[in-house]
Amino acid sequence: MKKFSVILVCVSFSAVTAVAFVLESFKEPVYYSGERVESAVQEAEGQDETEQNQEFEKFKAIREKLPQTEEEVSLIAVGDIMLSRDVATKIYQHNDVNYSFLDTRDYLKTADLVFGNLETPITPGRRILSYEMVFRADPGVENAMRDANFSVLSLANNHTLNFGADGLTDTFDYLTEAGILYSGAGAGEARAWAPVFVETKGIKFAFLSYAQSNFVPAAYRVGTGPIVAAMDKEKMASAVAQAKERADFVIVSMHAGAEYVAAPNRTQTDFARAAVDAGADLVLGHHPHVVESVEIYKGKYIFYSLGNFVFDQMWSYQTQRGLAVKAFFNKWGVSKIELVPVLIENYAKPKILTADQGADILARLGLGMDERICFSWDGEKNDFTQNNRKIFSGVGASYAAAADKLIKLDSDKDGVAEEYLLKNGRFRVKESYKIIWQSPQDWWVDDFALADSTGDGKVDINLSVWKSGSFGASKPFWIEEDDPSVKNHLFVYDYINNEVVPIWQSSNLDQPNCEFDFQDIDNDGNEELVVIEGEYAEDFICEGKHVAVWQWNGWGFSLVWRSPAGDYADLQLEKINGAGYILSDAG
Repeated sequence: MKKFSVILVCVSFSAVTAVAFVLESFKEPVYYSGERVESAVQEAEGQDETEQNQEFEKFKAIREKLPQTEEEVSLIAVGDIMLSRDVATKIYQHNDVNYSFLDTRDYLKTADLVFGNLETPITPGRRILSYEMVFRADPGVENAMRDANFSVLSLANNHTLNFGADGLTDTFDYLTEAGILYSGAGAGEARAWAPVFVETKGIKFAFLSYAQSNFVPAAYRVGTGPIVAAMDKEKMASAVAQAKERADFVIVSMHAGAEYVAAPNRTQTDFARAAVDAGADLVLGHHPHVVESVEIYKGKYIFYSLGNFVFDQMWSYQTQRGLAVKAFFNKWGVSKIELVPVLIENYAKPKILTADQGADILARLGLGMDERICFSWDGEKNDFTQNNRKIFSGVGASYAAAADKLIKLDSDKDGVAEEYLLKNGRFRVKESYKIIWQSPQDWWVDDFALADSTGDGKVDINLSVWKSGSFGASKPFWIEEDDPSVKNHLFVYDYINNEVVPIWQSSNLDQPNCEFDFQDIDNDGNEELVVIEGEYAEDFICEGKHVAVWQWNGWGFSLVWRSPAGDYADLQLEKINGAGYILSDAG
């Protein structure tokens, strides 16, 4: 008896349509009227298979000529982080060491790397009063920064030595124990000037940090004790050049400039440009406590001051505001930069602002910026609203590209991480160097996502597959003819007992998924399928025409919401303070 399922279930959202995906039938011999189909039908099926193979080979030849790209790496950089004085008081009052990052850590976790300037030594000691100009943070804040996804912190600033050599040494130890790297200071001159290397998704970064020379006492510039790297253009240029030999990208941080002044001075511009001349790909400035302008110098980006990120300077409108920079890197360089204004509330806690709310900050940068389309779920309206982001677009890879991707994850909780690898349209699952499963040769896998798409608490393997033929030999009785053309499908698998097991497979999608991912957009505890939907074209290039959100209903996926028609590309999902955001460039 042939098995099949038709999905006709809807979900209880305000904008829901009937299901668009149909479960592919189980692969059993086809029977009609109780008899097996004989040779004439089998011969016809052989002809159909030949036509399907021809269609797929045509598709594959086109896809293989597209540029092969790896995943981009995202870096969020923020301004000065001061966890002492009134900030420490607020942390104590709320009895929560994470207090300062509660409204921003979701956003910070959307990046592969997070960088900031830690303006506070971490060391035990006395309470610091509101009016004091020496800073000290209680041990434990390093764990809050780790949990907020900080990966590298600059210690090259004018407050890092407020509690002397012991305070700085303690800071080294606490950050190391928390797994956070630090740059611009170290035990000995060589360590302070040495780059910090971080590699992710096959791209290697080097971080170097420096403080304005008059911020660093002479006793802490040379020697074998705790040292802070002071701004010296010749030594910096040599360090950058050496770092460039070992890293794909070099990030330089400088703590310099005049406090509360909205324009960089000569010291800042000379040093930043010298860093770019030496090979730096991005320069990040701190110390003025207000946001300063941005310069594009020889094709590289210099942010002279990101302002405050966590600070208690509530006496000034400008010192309450800062800038988070989200830069995206591929193997060619910076593909785009997203600029997110922040506002510090209650002396201690920054929150993310919309582009409209932070328009004055963005205007100060002096950049010609584009808008990035942004949709977010509005729980009160029970619908999606649009509030676009500002971005500065550089040069990057074409969106019509074939992606390579590698994720390591212990999805079956056996203590051994599996490797999920996509390369040249083939998807493989490996464990302990053994191939567990790979996609058939007559599939082209565009992308994959590891997410609990079916709501059963397990990590599912979700594949966007292009293949010829809707059903093949397991064609349901209501389908008269197979479709030999190459169409897009969504397939869901689980990794169980060292096997990849099919859970759900769609037939041909009416609109192909150009891009897809999963996120709990409406904060209901379940992950939704978020896609950029396109149209089928003769050249097989999927150009996004809608953004859509689908939800698993127990049998398949139901449409929750679809955006107005437009040109969409480069899907990105974020969470900010519990709210889900869908971002896309205009294609």
